[in-house]
Amino acid sequence: MAGVSIAYLSRLLSKQRGLPADATITKFENVLEIEPGRLFDAAGRHDALASKVFKNKEARRLLRSLEPLSDDEFAKVLSEAERLAKKYHPEEK
Repeated sequence: MAGVSIAYLSRLLSKQRGLPADATITKFENVLEIEPGRLFDAAGRHDALASKVFKNKEARRLLRSLEPLSDDEFAKVLSEAERLAKKYHPEEK
């Protein structure tokens, strides 16, 4: 379903092969129904969206400001961010 051979997958899982290309990681996330970006995190790389966000010079400052928040506080910030994203970009997912 991801468009890779069984041999490729076997070599990848047995660490006989390096990390897959970004497009292949994205296919794996889609096929396995894994939250987008999780496999990129595991690979120690940024997906296309994270790379775009990190081009903004304030992105790291934003992330660092979130670090001391409790899980509940973080959930409130996330909820507000999603609300604002829908407000200003209703055409996006």
